[in-house]
Amino acid sequence: MFRRKKRSLDDFKTEINSHLAHEADQIRDTGSCPDPDAAARRAFGNVTAAEEAGYEHGRWMFFDHLMRDVRQAVRQMKNRPGFSAVVILTLALGIGTNSAIFSIVQAVLLRPLPYRDPGRLAMVFSGDPARELHEGRVSLLNFADWKSQSRSFEDMTLFNGQTFLLGTDGSPERMRSARVPANFWTVVGVEPLLGRVFTDEEEKRGERVAILSYQLWQQQFGGSRAALGANLVMDGRSYLVIGVMPPAFQFPFADTKVWEPITAHPYWTTRDRKSPRSDTFWLVLGRIRPDVNWTKAQAEMDAIGRRLQAEYPGNQMPASIAVVPLELQVTGRFRLSLWLLFGSVFVMLLIACINVASLLLAHSSVREREFALRRALGARRLRLAGQVLTETLVLAAWGGLLGLLLASGAPAAIQAFGPPEIPRLAEARIDWQVTLFTAGITVFTALFASLLPALHSHAAGRNQLGSRQWTSASTRRVRDMLVVGEFALALVLVTSAGLLVQSFLRVRAVELGFRPDHLLTMRVDLHVGKTNDAQAAYFEEAIRRVEGLPGVRSAAAISGFLRTDPEDAVQIEGRAPQHPGPCEDQIAGSFFETAGIPLRKGRIFSGADRRNSVPVAIINETMARAYWPGADPIGKRFRFNTSEPWLTVVGVTGDMRRQGIERQIAPQVFLPRRQGSDDMMDIIVRTSAEPPAMAAAIQSEIQMRDKTVAKFRIATVEHELGEQTGERRFDTFLVGSFAFGALLLSAIGIYGLLHHVVVQRTNEIGVRIALGARPGTVMALMLRQGLTLAFIGTGVGVLGALSASRLLSKLLYGVPPTDPITFGSSVLLLLAVAGIACWLPSRRAARIDPMVALRQD
Repeated sequence: MFRRKKRSLDDFKTEINSHLAHEADQIRDTGSCPDPDAAARRAFGNVTAAEEAGYEHGRWMFFDHLMRDVRQAVRQMKNRPGFSAVVILTLALGIGTNSAIFSIVQAVLLRPLPYRDPGRLAMVFSGDPARELHEGRVSLLNFADWKSQSRSFEDMTLFNGQTFLLGTDGSPERMRSARVPANFWTVVGVEPLLGRVFTDEEEKRGERVAILSYQLWQQQFGGSRAALGANLVMDGRSYLVIGVMPPAFQFPFADTKVWEPITAHPYWTTRDRKSPRSDTFWLVLGRIRPDVNWTKAQAEMDAIGRRLQAEYPGNQMPASIAVVPLELQVTGRFRLSLWLLFGSVFVMLLIACINVASLLLAHSSVREREFALRRALGARRLRLAGQVLTETLVLAAWGGLLGLLLASGAPAAIQAFGPPEIPRLAEARIDWQVTLFTAGITVFTALFASLLPALHSHAAGRNQLGSRQWTSASTRRVRDMLVVGEFALALVLVTSAGLLVQSFLRVRAVELGFRPDHLLTMRVDLHVGKTNDAQAAYFEEAIRRVEGLPGVRSAAAISGFLRTDPEDAVQIEGRAPQHPGPCEDQIAGSFFETAGIPLRKGRIFSGADRRNSVPVAIINETMARAYWPGADPIGKRFRFNTSEPWLTVVGVTGDMRRQGIERQIAPQVFLPRRQGSDDMMDIIVRTSAEPPAMAAAIQSEIQMRDKTVAKFRIATVEHELGEQTGERRFDTFLVGSFAFGALLLSAIGIYGLLHHVVVQRTNEIGVRIALGARPGTVMALMLRQGLTLAFIGTGVGVLGALSASRLLSKLLYGVPPTDPITFGSSVLLLLAVAGIACWLPSRRAARIDPMVALRQD
């Protein structure tokens, strides 16, 4: 109510006209002037200046100018639809890829974990750096000492994974549970979606209570609240459902379906409660105090480790204790890869900006006469630069909208194509944060792309009308610098992609030690209600039934075909125990023949190797070299535990990469299933027909053997190996795609430069040809100009590529970061693309008709 409304321009004009009319009337009454109207205007002064001053006083001139510039930019877009479409599509490609990758980075790396104050949660591992063990488990006794002696941690808890069979009717389903103590929930700091968590009293009493994951709640109970108080049958034991966790809670394992007290499982009474310090089954999670940093927490755990080693010298205590922030533990494996992808798309965006800047600069040089005319009519140089900036911002806004539309479908595509191991990849989406990032990158793009064109318009305003000196000298130098810059950036991307492709090919060419072709694998879980002899008989019968199918060559079973963990210790006869021990697996059937693993020495298992016979083992060549270097291992004896009988080596096989394609081959022990006990085994089948065509028949045959056996997934071994290289394939494909885009944009950039040069120099070229210059000479002149810029750009790019390759060193396999073949091939590829891009406008220049060119002049 106290704010006076500003008058309109029409009111102000009316008042001026009234004042002039009144002044003219007074002059007319005196009769002193023959033209009173002219005298009144002379007495008043410049009417137009007064109206403009009143207009500026009554408005926010910045927004007024901005709206004028926006309207002018829209008119410019309509007048040059082809030019505008090229700019918008180029920016949409750069902005869209950045938004898509940022949605992944934001979900995986930047979004806080869904726990209370997740920055204070840490995994605490035992380890032995000398043996490359960094994420080891801990025994219950050692954990109790860690927890009681630590002052840096607010609280510590532990957990372990356990598989179980859900249900008893028909074919049960194998799932994973997490065994946790009651304080697990206070350490993590997550409340259930429904119901409650179990208490200390329920844990002490070993009550069978269960908390369901959101996914299992939906699957088993359809999301009904009636799940609370219902019974859940796990491995034939009935558990009371007391709670349901939120959808985002998937800790400690991504496939956790149930959380149960550690004391509710039968292992608590049969194994865990009496386990010695050497039995390391548990993983530890801690919450550090608010006033403690990670360095202090690590120093304290190092001191605790030294005290326990001194207190229990004969118990093979952990050589080290590692405190790892949970956020780093969850994302650490993928952190470098995702930042690499984000850096790649940002480099691609810079190249797109350079291309747009080059296009705008070329267009600004065409508009020099317009800028000079505007300046002559009174426009300020900053207004000219502001007009160029606004035009670019409007184009970038359209590019940002189109890029956001393109990015909206990218998360689903990346989730389908990307490796499933990437944590929280399913949470990637285009939300307000990604939209805000897109807006910011759009503004950055507009500023970056319009900087040089705006400076050009500012300088053009200083020239006299019709002057072309700035265009012929300064503009050309600036555009040359832009082309050099984009070639340098493109070489960085192309070289990085080349190194990743080389690494991927090296990984694919690794000798596996077995034949993965025509090989199927399936994980069969018996678990409930079968004695050890019945389990062994089941696997033997399943192998016989599968081998009887048409199209099957042979079949066998092993504890874990492509997954195995080292034992805690091994004792070679006549020596002290060594830590850690080799990997140990039980096999049944003709395993070595089915897998295609050669027998180097000794014999394979026979029907006589049963429970009451002499315990025997077959080892791989790595174990023979590690434990009996230079000696024949046949007949040597070893054991895993002092309470177990000695195992006699009866055979040596070739090495097999079962711990991962990119990992070192570990010592391996194979035992006959009849002399051991294992309720979960991988059945492998070698087929003569295509494996996918045989999968359904094999699966049906095994399920018919016993319908109470858990449902299992059947897959080809080649597919399983492909999943091991999924992350590397994902990185290589995306970086390679971005490098191809950068290469294409660079080619377009140098083509656009020479095309513009040919257009500008048409008259000059016509004169040269008229004076006797040959077409080949003209063509060589244009090629030399373009290829010189490409050579300079690649020279600068080599320096950037050397720096980038060192950052990539952790992602490379079998390829040095400065691989000369990759660098040389990348440079040649870039120069070849530049040569093709330069050839087209050079060919056009050589075909210019001098008469037409001179007539245009």
